[in-house]
Amino acid sequence: MKKIWLLWGIITLVWACDTEQKVIDTGVSNPYFDGTIMDYLRSNNKNWDLTVEMIEHAGLTDLFEGQVDTCPAITFWAPPAYSILRFMLESQKAAVPGEVYTQVTDIPKELCRTFLLKHVVNKKYLKSDIAYINKDYFINEEKQDGGTDMTCIGGNKLRAYLRGSSWAGVADVGAVTLNLYSMEHGDIPVASPDIQPKNGVVHALNYSYNFGKI
Repeated sequence: MKKIWLLWGIITLVWACDTEQKVIDTGVSNPYFDGTIMDYLRSNNKNWDLTVEMIEHAGLTDLFEGQVDTCPAITFWAPPAYSILRFMLESQKAAVPGEVYTQVTDIPKELCRTFLLKHVVNKKYLKSDIAYINKDYFINEEKQDGGTDMTCIGGNKLRAYLRGSSWAGVADVGAVTLNLYSMEHGDIPVASPDIQPKNGVVHALNYSYNFGKI
């Protein structure tokens, strides 16, 4: 039990400090990965071991291996293992009967499936496919005509958008970041975009992402 709470402390510290985009070491400098999305996730246990375990437990391996004819190329807003671990630790802390998860296989398969499909879009959206935000309006305003709306296989609606940053005091000439907004839960932190296996694209979510709140 001491080890669990020590790990919880470490995760909390990482969560508190880890807010910038592109902080996950994806293990590849080249954005292209010679394999499927599932192959990519399996190649990096540090970031994706629990993600892989949840996909397998939910019976969705074929989707991420590109074996579903109706979903040949997908966008995966990928929840990192740290987010899933924190979700399980928080379930232990809350101690709600029937909802305490000490390992991924404790989570009902259908719940895992529901969670995961909320992160998958049945179309490949690269960062370059996403529209810029109209800075005259907040991202969730009705008049907002920027960004790119998408509906996940799980039915939830997301709005991805690009935002330029300032450099040397000049607006919009600095780095361009990919951002994500959930129409139900608000801002979703993105870490590393545009990892490109053969059957789609992976946009890695930040360690601070609250798993399931998408």
